This record gives sequence, structure tokens and C-alpha cells, in this order.
Amino acid sequence: MYTIIPPPLSQAPYVLNLWHTYSQNLATQTLHSDGCISILFVITGNSTIDNTRLSNSAYLVGPHTKSLRWHFSSQRQYLLGVRFTPLGAKNFTKTPLKELKNQCIELQDAVPICKHVIDALMSQNHPINEKIKILLQWLEAQFQSGMHCLPDAFLKVNKHINMSPRSIKLSELYDTLNISSRRVERAFSQTMGISAKELATLVEVSRARDLIKAHPSTPLTDIAHQLDYADQSHFIRQFKKVMNITPKQYRKRT
Repeated sequence: MYTIIPPPLSQAPYVLNLWHTYSQNLATQTLHSDGCISILFVITGNSTIDNTRLSNSAYLVGPHTKSLRWHFSSQRQYLLGVRFTPLGAKNFTKTPLKELKNQCIELQDAVPICKHVIDALMSQNHPINEKIKILLQWLEAQFQSGMHCLPDAFLKVNKHINMSPRSIKLSELYDTLNISSRRVERAFSQTMGISAKELATLVEVSRARDLIKAHPSTPLTDIAHQLDYADQSHFIRQFKKVMNITPKQYRKRT
């Protein structure tokens, strides 16, 4: 259904991957947020991400604090997208990332892009390999004048959030690393557009989804305990905050 393309080595620090699809009758999908931003070119087809209607244009999907539902029309969808690393997001647009949080906007509202580039990427006449080449050339130009490092506070805290096997106590982490919470929040706001707490919640819910799918018979109370939640009600609240459904409802869907 989707073809994933790894970035060239020169863009690996900035781009997680590129992808494209040319499919019909796509089923409704859930987009699980990891706090990263992406761009989306809707070449043909109509769809809706939450309340944003997407049709024949280029969009910037900002960092989201909850999972999104992507509904497709029955017609054929021709889509091309790019997902960015935190370094790529920080260097991609001069618009403060916090202003893009939970937003899906026209790409040209956030990033200057030449008309001939848009025309080539949105054209049905250019083969996909030519589109990828044009897109990578444009991205290369976007990143050439950017900063090539991330704030130290972000790197340290982000590493611990992603490596922790259970829910993480940020106040304890800040004390351990001897970093002020204000410094961390400023670094996360500049780099991802969401707070460290919001990212930690996304990571925790991602681990919960993995455990629920991997252990369909394990009681949800045991899964909450494995994730180091003090009680199941807290686990349910965190899960529903991101997924808009409870862990029990999610288990029935999978």
C-alpha cells in the first residue's frame, strides 16, 4: 500500500523517511503521533484528517499531542509525504513549532516554496522517481543554511524519555541531570513544538499500545503495572487523552 523510501545519507539527520502511495479504497487509518512534523502532497483524491479536508494541495502537519483519524474518499489516492527528525523540524520552517502544534495547514503558509517545485510535485505527469528527486533537491536547499545541532537539554531528556522502559518521572530526571525544568521546556518548545511532558505521554501510550497488541490476554491492570502506573484509572486517563478511546476499546479494535 505505502512505499517507504529512506533518505540519502546527507539528509538522514533531518529526514526520517519519504513515502508515497497510489491506491484506491484506502481504509480509515489512525495516525499515531510521535511529536514529529511532516509534509504531505495530496496529488489526487480527497481525505480528511480530523476536521481538516485535504485535496489537491501541499500541507504541513505540525506536532500533535494525540492520535488522528485519517478518513479517505472512495476515489484513488495519490499521496507523497516526508517525515522529519527533530533536527529537520527545527530547520525546516522559521515558524515557531509551538504555533504549529495540533495544526494541519497549507505548506506555503509556513515555508516559501517555488511555484515550479509545487507544480512538479503536484503534477500527475511526472513519474514518482522524478518527484522524489525534485523533492530531495528542494529539501537539501532548505537545510543547507540551518543549524546542525540541537539543544543539549533536549538531547539529554529526549534520550531518557525514549530509553525508559516505563513511565518516566520528569521532575526526578531533571534533578538527576541537574537541568532546570524551564531550560528543558524552552528546548522542547523550540525543537519539537510540544513539551517534554507531552512527548513522554506519547511515548508511554505507544508502549501501552505495543503491550496490548503483544499480550491480548493480559489483564489491563497488569499492563498498567508493567508501565509503572500507580493505578489503572491514571493509565486509562493517559491512554484516552492521546487515543480518544480507552485501552479496553483499543484492544477490541486490534
